[in-house]
Amino acid sequence: MNSFFYTDIPTWDNGVWTTTSFGDRDDFRLFVKSIFKEPGQYSFDESSKIFNAEATKWNQQKFYCPAPRNTKDYINYWDDQKAKCRKGMIVKSNNKTWFLPREYYMWLNFLPINNKEKRLFAFPDIRDAQYHMALYNLLAELNYKHSAILKKRQIASSYYHAAKMINYIWFEETPILKIGASLKGYVLDTWKFIVEYKNFLDEHTAWYRDMNPKKPLDWQQQVETEIPGTTRKVLKGLKGVLKGTSFEQEATAGVGGPCTYFFHEEAGVAPKMMETFGYMKPALKSGMITTGTFIAAGSVGDLEQCEPLREMIMRPDANDIYPVTTTLLDDRGTVGESGLFIPEQWSMPPCIDIFGNSLVDDALKMLDEYFADLKKKLSPEAYQLEVSQHPRNIEEAFAARTVSVFPTHLVAAQKRRILDKEYPVEFVDLSRSADGKWLVSNSKKIPISEFPISKATEDKTGVICVYERPASNSEWGTYYASIDPVAQGKTNTSESLCSIYVYKIPIEVTRIDGEEVKTYIEEDKIVCSWTGRFDDINKTYDRLESIIEWYNAWTLIENNVPGFITHMIKKRKQKYLVPKSQIAFRKDVEYVLHGPEEYGWRNTGTLFKTYILPYLVDYCKEELDVKYKQDTDQVVKIKYGIERIPDIMVMKEMELYREGLNVDRLIALGALIAFAKVQEANRGIRKRIDKTTDKKQLQKSEKMSTFTNSPFRHIGMGGSSGKRPPRNPFKNIR
Repeated sequence: MNSFFYTDIPTWDNGVWTTTSFGDRDDFRLFVKSIFKEPGQYSFDESSKIFNAEATKWNQQKFYCPAPRNTKDYINYWDDQKAKCRKGMIVKSNNKTWFLPREYYMWLNFLPINNKEKRLFAFPDIRDAQYHMALYNLLAELNYKHSAILKKRQIASSYYHAAKMINYIWFEETPILKIGASLKGYVLDTWKFIVEYKNFLDEHTAWYRDMNPKKPLDWQQQVETEIPGTTRKVLKGLKGVLKGTSFEQEATAGVGGPCTYFFHEEAGVAPKMMETFGYMKPALKSGMITTGTFIAAGSVGDLEQCEPLREMIMRPDANDIYPVTTTLLDDRGTVGESGLFIPEQWSMPPCIDIFGNSLVDDALKMLDEYFADLKKKLSPEAYQLEVSQHPRNIEEAFAARTVSVFPTHLVAAQKRRILDKEYPVEFVDLSRSADGKWLVSNSKKIPISEFPISKATEDKTGVICVYERPASNSEWGTYYASIDPVAQGKTNTSESLCSIYVYKIPIEVTRIDGEEVKTYIEEDKIVCSWTGRFDDINKTYDRLESIIEWYNAWTLIENNVPGFITHMIKKRKQKYLVPKSQIAFRKDVEYVLHGPEEYGWRNTGTLFKTYILPYLVDYCKEELDVKYKQDTDQVVKIKYGIERIPDIMVMKEMELYREGLNVDRLIALGALIAFAKVQEANRGIRKRIDKTTDKKQLQKSEKMSTFTNSPFRHIGMGGSSGKRPPRNPFKNIR
């Protein structure tokens, strides 16, 4: 940012016009940050009439400047307004200070919109939520970050961001401005606002601007003129470029070349936006310096299409998004960081005072009453949809549109724990040495994070995720695995992926130390997962085989696709496969005893929904531990079973689950949990006795247990605190 923009800023100081200058960009950044609050806290007062004084003048007399054209007064007036449209404006009243970013000032005073509240074509009213959005965009730019805005509907975001584009092409030299969306119709709708703005500015201000070309979605600010005294024609102007593009055919269409601002319209219905953003980043940088800003703004539409916006909002730091500290993550007031969220209660008519301040408490009370009444009248699905379209917090915005079979509040909480990296995970490759020992190396690959995965995605191999390595010398039956297989290798027609999960059973451990005896439960947990597929189906089979053998896991497999079962039989490794005679997800019904397959289970009819899914839902809801406030029965924290599942993609599938959706991970995991619970009911919990007579050895063992990868090491005695001294972990692996 050039120093021009933070020096001599027009300032209204308690009725006196002056200017304010800042020493450098960082001083200016700190000033803007100091006045960035929340709607309802900006405390606009009578002095806010200065914000839109020129619009008020226009509304009264239908012109801006009474001085004759080209006179000194006329030129001074328009130069003064141009300075405010380029630098913004500071307003001071008593002990309060506000800063109007340049495009926000121009929007309020020179860019009329179709005002839905007034039902006429008029200038926008002062609203603290829109002011807040303008400050957020400025702070993102000053911090070399990008903007992600999850908003309620009807906040005039498209009008405001169109004003930002007009502001820069009108007054700055050579900006490269782009507007994009998943559908061309979205871009054209915003382009109409830009055309309306241009027509008004050309007709009613001193700032006429010609465009050449002047085609829809393709402007450049220049005009053809003749060189005096010659017949030569040249193009002169500020040379700014404004283009529109859509991503219906390709996520990277029109994103090449340098860019000053890129506005992604309707970001809540943009399934390819992360890919677009990834390709845009080089165009927004020069070396390691961010020179342009990506702005994504939208309301939540179809949940399958809003995942990129959710990723930006919920993980701002990981995506170079400017983060704000918020209490609007959920209805419990959890404090955390996110992109900008504009909830229903901000600037909600009629809960707005005469100066444009949000009356947040009044709005929340009105919304609570509205939704309480609505809940009585609507079906659960219709009610959930209505809540999601008028969200009071981020959780509501992204909540399932139908009543989920999964506990959505637990899923959201577990998702946040995973994103906060509470679960240690290794990304590994498995291979064997010449003497048959396992070689475990770190992988540079990352897990598949797209759901549903695009059929056109090239690399679907994913990576093995290890949450806890196999225990040394574990007995057969310590680990179970479950596979949802695929029928073929390379394909551009299927969204299916192969999924495997490895589960460690619960074990009752009795530890004997001389006369002291302690008994505790090592909890069950998911210890490994992989989701993906190779172009060569045999490589997919090899990966599954490696995981199974490494953990020495008794493995359940859906046998609708028999390829992997055949692979294991040919290698004489069918001992790892669970025979169908051992499979009874429902103990009183033998529903898989038909067909020629000797191993696995057949996923037919409503089997998954009726018999398997309930096991997984109950597993998530299970209360594992309850903590109480000291000397009271007041519950402080409940630990739920879902905390045993450390895979973020399982959480995503749970959030989006509906009948008919292809959920490879849930099928594999659900079958695994159902099988494990039936086995536990039939066989009971396995028991193990650890004897320790050497106190030093015991201390050594306890010390070693602190290094376990188990995310549950702080519960009870710890996941491995009673193990024998470590021996060769590969001793019994063939």
